[in-house]
Amino acid sequence: MRKSKQPDRLLGGVFCALIAATSCHKGDKAVTPQNVTTTTTTVDTLPQTIYTSIDSSGTPTPGIILAAPVTTLTTAITPDPGMVMIMNQDGWVLKEQQTTGQAFDFNRWIINGQTYYTYIVNNPSAYRAMGVDQDEGYAVIADSNLNTVQQVNFTPFGDYAFQATQGLDIHNFLLISPTDYITESYIIKQVTNIPSYVPHIDSAWVIAPLIEEVSNGNVVWSWDASTDTALYANAAVGNNFLNPDTAQDYVHLNSITIDPRDNNLILSMRNQCQVMKINRQTGAVMWKLGGKNSDFALTSNEVFLFQHHATLADSNQTLLLFDDGDPILRPYSRIDEFQLDETNKVVTNFKTFDIPEAFTDVMGSVQKMGNEYFIGGGSANYILEVNYVTGQKVMELKSSVWATYRAFKY
Repeated sequence: MRKSKQPDRLLGGVFCALIAATSCHKGDKAVTPQNVTTTTTTVDTLPQTIYTSIDSSGTPTPGIILAAPVTTLTTAITPDPGMVMIMNQDGWVLKEQQTTGQAFDFNRWIINGQTYYTYIVNNPSAYRAMGVDQDEGYAVIADSNLNTVQQVNFTPFGDYAFQATQGLDIHNFLLISPTDYITESYIIKQVTNIPSYVPHIDSAWVIAPLIEEVSNGNVVWSWDASTDTALYANAAVGNNFLNPDTAQDYVHLNSITIDPRDNNLILSMRNQCQVMKINRQTGAVMWKLGGKNSDFALTSNEVFLFQHHATLADSNQTLLLFDDGDPILRPYSRIDEFQLDETNKVVTNFKTFDIPEAFTDVMGSVQKMGNEYFIGGGSANYILEVNYVTGQKVMELKSSVWATYRAFKY
């Protein structure tokens, strides 16, 4: 084991500020952005106690690492504070931001030469019902110093019966411009369109993902997963539609990616064990990969389980997945690469890499950089840069907290 390159000291006042942080929300009403209090600490090398460098035998490429450590394993309705962190390639803290609730999906965007950061904060006051304990809240758009530029709340539209305190889901937020973004929400609703061949009660409760594109404060496009009736029968879990007491999480949308080749959306749906591409104008399904009704024939080795973070790599020619696996069906996690003939619905190339770390039950992310993967291990609690050709661990960080939702390197 290699010791961390910087002293293993307490975060002192910074950590105490994290624990003492209070919520930005009062009752059911979100505080307006100009009243949001943020405290950014910017030091070349802040004391580091959350991540410790271990088992690193290579020389990591210079860059910055973004991480949102989930500091405690608690219910979504507990107002525990969190943080977002920017580290250098060795795990030294360059900047960090305390958040009033647990933080998720910390990412960076370069738009017209300007650097922005975004993350999603869990808000215990957001609407939850029907036995649902999901993380819900609001997104934050920040500048290059992590100062808040805008707080983004859920945007209601039309005559939809939204709850007054409906929040954003914490899985994904895509920034297109400072006034244009794509959000994801989990809508708890009763549905009457479950097919007759799927066992269900009348007006069953479900958790339906809702995607919105918002421009200048207005919803210009949306997609409601509950309009696709095939998803009910395709659910691998969360499909007890006979249960009158719990809303069924039958889709669990956990990532959204814009395909720059045609501007449409690629979705990862964990509880379907499926990746889907939908038309960004009409909402029509373009193809389905994996799950019970895959448009692509998959070999047993190509089948993925409860995946996260479906993105594109290799000049957008490769679909890249963090393939979590399953404690019984395949108790280890891996990285999958698919090359697809989208017209003829054929997998033209596939390769997989078994992650040399513990099984990740939930969460996880991956980026491909040359011959290396940069992996956020989710609930397995590691950040790993590994050469997938040689298997060498170039850099690895282990966390002292419960999990790291995702990790990115730029």
